[in-house]
Amino acid sequence: MADCTRVQHLMPLMREFGTLERKRLGSGVEPLEYQRWLDLKRQIGKTFNRGKASSDKRGRARPTRLLVSYKTRQALLDAIIENIRPAGFFVPTPFAAEVGVRFLARVTVEVEGEAAEIPCVVVTSITQGAHTLSTMSMGMGLKIDKPTPAQGAAISKLFEHVLDSDLGFTG
Repeated sequence: MADCTRVQHLMPLMREFGTLERKRLGSGVEPLEYQRWLDLKRQIGKTFNRGKASSDKRGRARPTRLLVSYKTRQALLDAIIENIRPAGFFVPTPFAAEVGVRFLARVTVEVEGEAAEIPCVVVTSITQGAHTLSTMSMGMGLKIDKPTPAQGAAISKLFEHVLDSDLGFTG
């Protein structure tokens, strides 16, 4: 009886999770929506996975389509992390995904109206209390990860005025 009540309590959360799951793999989610998806996944998983061994399927799962927006091209260029090769960029978020999480980031430059799909992986996570003088906000460093030729062309166009060699794409 208690399990039935618990499941009924979880139904609205499961509906919200399903909506975010479809959006995460389809049109994409904002960073806060991704964090909500993680929270719901953890909360629902606690109920249904009690006593079962959990396996990490992160490597086989389709990456989350993360919607990242920069106001201007200069703001995007300022977000480049120069010590990551190939190129990396910083995404300010109120949370930071775990290192190793893969995303398909749809990066948009609002003023110019340009966008590119960028396969990437989290290589740094800056959470509250971990600020230094060089990192004044929370967020995550994303490294561009094996773009297709079409994605590479779109990335080069998005990072206009930055040489591909400076982004670490050519030798």
